[in-house]
Amino acid sequence: MLSFWEKNVFEQTYDVGIVGAGFAGSWLAYDLLLKNPDLKIILLEKGILPQGASTKNAGFACFGSSSELLENIDEIGWDKTLVQTEKRYKGVEKIRKTFGQHIDFNACTSYELFEDKDFFNSTQERISELNQALHRQLGLETHFKVSSKVISEFGFTGFTNAIENQNEGSIHSVKLLNALHQIIQSKGAKIYFNQPLVSFEEKQDMVELNTPDFGIIKVKHLSICTNAFTNALIPEFKITPGRGQMLVTKPIPGLKIDGTFHFDKGYFYFRNYANRILFGGGRNLAFKDETTVEFGENSFLLDTLKSYLQTHILPQTAFEIDQTWSGIMAFNEEKEPLSKIISPRLSYNVCMNGMGVALTPTLAEELAKQINVYFK
Repeated sequence: MLSFWEKNVFEQTYDVGIVGAGFAGSWLAYDLLLKNPDLKIILLEKGILPQGASTKNAGFACFGSSSELLENIDEIGWDKTLVQTEKRYKGVEKIRKTFGQHIDFNACTSYELFEDKDFFNSTQERISELNQALHRQLGLETHFKVSSKVISEFGFTGFTNAIENQNEGSIHSVKLLNALHQIIQSKGAKIYFNQPLVSFEEKQDMVELNTPDFGIIKVKHLSICTNAFTNALIPEFKITPGRGQMLVTKPIPGLKIDGTFHFDKGYFYFRNYANRILFGGGRNLAFKDETTVEFGENSFLLDTLKSYLQTHILPQTAFEIDQTWSGIMAFNEEKEPLSKIISPRLSYNVCMNGMGVALTPTLAEELAKQINVYFK
């Protein structure tokens, strides 16, 4: 229950309410205020830190490995895949240009590693066509090319070939989110943590938000930015949560591995951060178990990650695991994010299909332009 003093300063009416203070919600507030600094915005976050994957990912600023994009093409077609890839690429560029070194942005080379020669050969056969399509869509001269020398250069074993992409990077996820929060709060936005949205009701000219501690908050426009947790508010979306397992080693002296690395169609990913190996993934080996909104460890997958470290990534190097954790992503059968205005009072920006770091800056900018029309 709020005290007299708290009630005295807490405002009950806002222009825009955003549910979720992770990347999707924070970028939306950023872009709304960039064009309309007079907006009164409130962000409600159910956790003491943003839930889901925004602060629990591996910090990859990527738009997809070659085999991952080719699989998308086979499933949803060239047009949809290229549009989504362009949005991811532009999102990475927006992060780099807006925050750069302040969030440890590293414009490093990305590598896809292959364990199976036949799978590599089938991927390589389509690289030229993929590069030509990406050149037309993105305007870049260089995309994917074979670079198998990286395997011996970094001492990997168990991998047969590699394909590189020089147009991606890595970040410190929490530094990026903190930078976004600092900017939007400096422009007057209010962020309340540990404050889930219990329910909402759309009225004729307002949306009423039912909150545990603040009671009813009224907003002129509500945007749902809760990614994997959206089904609790909008069950008809049928979003499938996907939990990802992560681990990080203790510092390894002289670790020379540099870049970001993917294998098994992007389901496994690792990088060097501050002489530690940050390694995650493997949910394709346990889809059923990892289709959950509950945080927790999957001992089978963590053991698999540790085994890959020993046999493939650090075969000649002693290491210790420092920490393990999990994050929760959101997926749908269409493999497309859901970002749309439903009415002048309601919108959503969810279901990033594992590409939230790269997609949210672009999607938020597009959505903010549409929402700001109602506040001219």
